[in-house]
Amino acid sequence: MGKDIYFTKEHQQVRQALKDFVNKEINPYVDEWEEKGITPLHDLFKKMGDLGFLGIRYDEKYGGMGLDYWYELVFLEELAHIHCGGVPMAIAVQTNMATPAIDEFGSQYLKEKYLVPAIKGEMVAAIAV
Repeated sequence: MGKDIYFTKEHQQVRQALKDFVNKEINPYVDEWEEKGITPLHDLFKKMGDLGFLGIRYDEKYGGMGLDYWYELVFLEELAHIHCGGVPMAIAVQTNMATPAIDEFGSQYLKEKYLVPAIKGEMVAAIAV
């Protein structure tokens, strides 16, 4: 196997941690959630926040990891291995649609009120159109 020009050993470690999380905390429960018509997003996001997965791209001063684009790509690639569409969509809306606007354009107050708890997984963010 040749040297990967994009992903370092550290990227692969994050990939493995995400893969383990998906295989332990999400995929075994997808059928059950669909049968019951529920998805425990608050619990799931809290677990992801505790592991730092919801703050990969965000500044450490807001509780993020401050990592590069390639870590975010690894994150999204591993979400693609979730055995349904709704859960990865909800996660991606949180991390790549709702919170980036707060990070980019929000005041310090808005970042502290919404971005910090979203990164911690204490809040499920949404978008309105």
